[in-house]
Amino acid sequence: MTRALNRRAFITNSLRAGAAVVGVGAVGIPAIVPSSALGFEGNTAPSDRITMGLIGCGSHGRGWNIDQMFANPAQQIIAVCDVDKDYVAEARKKVDDFYSQKAGAGYKACAAYGDFRDLVNRKDIDAVDIVTPDHWHVMMSVFAMKAGKDVICEKPTLTIAEGRLLSDVQKTTARVYQTASESRSIDNYQYIVNVVRGGHLGELRNVKVMLPPGNVRDRDPNKAKEQPSFDVSEAPATLDYEKWLGPAPQKPYIPARLHYNWRWNFDYSGGVLTDWASHLVNLAQWANNTDDSGPIEVQGTGKFPDFAEPWNTAETFNIHYRYANGVTLNVWSEVPGIKFEGTKGWIMIRGWRQGLRASDDALLGLVFEGDKNLGRPESTVKAGDGNFGGEHLDFTNCVKSRKLCYYSAETGHRNHTISHIGNISMLLGGAKLSWNPKTEKFEGERADEANRHFCRAREQRDPWTFAKVDSWINVG
Repeated sequence: MTRALNRRAFITNSLRAGAAVVGVGAVGIPAIVPSSALGFEGNTAPSDRITMGLIGCGSHGRGWNIDQMFANPAQQIIAVCDVDKDYVAEARKKVDDFYSQKAGAGYKACAAYGDFRDLVNRKDIDAVDIVTPDHWHVMMSVFAMKAGKDVICEKPTLTIAEGRLLSDVQKTTARVYQTASESRSIDNYQYIVNVVRGGHLGELRNVKVMLPPGNVRDRDPNKAKEQPSFDVSEAPATLDYEKWLGPAPQKPYIPARLHYNWRWNFDYSGGVLTDWASHLVNLAQWANNTDDSGPIEVQGTGKFPDFAEPWNTAETFNIHYRYANGVTLNVWSEVPGIKFEGTKGWIMIRGWRQGLRASDDALLGLVFEGDKNLGRPESTVKAGDGNFGGEHLDFTNCVKSRKLCYYSAETGHRNHTISHIGNISMLLGGAKLSWNPKTEKFEGERADEANRHFCRAREQRDPWTFAKVDSWINVG
């Protein structure tokens, strides 16, 4: 049997087993598209090519993510989607320019869509890369997995309840899901986690995570023109603002509400805390062996803007967590970095993707071999390199092998929950709250109030609700 047939048989049998449980059916089998159909005769074997659809063509989608897929011969972008016509046109042109140069006259042009449901329902797409604002992440991912697609999706989740749903759907559909963060593929981050988990710091006592500040509006009138407008206005004709809002509350169009700045509004995100903690608190969870759990206590304070719209997330924060094993985690605003402190010393990285520092130089020259619990060698990238994308390499490896990705739906959900309970504590005036990672509920003092908080669960605006997702699937 050839390698291609082996892979097809393995994936088919694996997904039939999953379909028997959840009713996914034949749609769950990734399409092995012949290279001739894509205009790539003589290049990557068809058994190694995963056809991709990109949903979200903003700067991170049409920049970082497209570039990572271009650099990976195992991925082939055949469709792009965005609610902004200008964005989707730019992304389509970039894709066509790149692949047409490689394939020449045989290249089949990239398709473009304004509605993600049309892209996902294409039978010839194996997987989707979701690079939208946070409030769309879980709904699109759930729809795509139920429609039989593997998913790599940007972080984070919008609420704790959505994160739980995401993980549950991934398990029942048996789809491959990657929470898109390269941090677990970077060699220095893998190294620092190996040091901790290998006991080289002795007993782990404290983890300190530094995140950059965000959501700071410059009120200097001389710099006002450098910022998006905070005034209500008409949405551009090229933007489908209704679909951009989607499940979020109906609000008037304000330029500063959209594109990069949606991160600073709780309707669409959780601020810099949810944005950056997905990278660095992620490492704390990994090193502490709590990927499937979390802290049991949280108390935090934050500085919030003195205006409600369109930015209302914390500008700066200082949050303390405690785990059942006694380890403490402190997350605050400074510069991106992480420090692990144990009974025998400390090791840290100050700055995003920077070098290692330690209490003893001997901690910087350790050699780790055969540790199968940490990053996969084929997806490891060097901290000093300008090109990353290990999350895409790991994703494609797992699509082929049907193994769990290094930053799975469950792992991402548990990590994002830490940010959500931090936001809840801050928004409740610095309340000290007890959290049960098993039940995923608050307990004790102020538990009722905390469990009702919008960072834990919230309603969605019709018709963009989870109840409607199944009706969108059209594989006919």
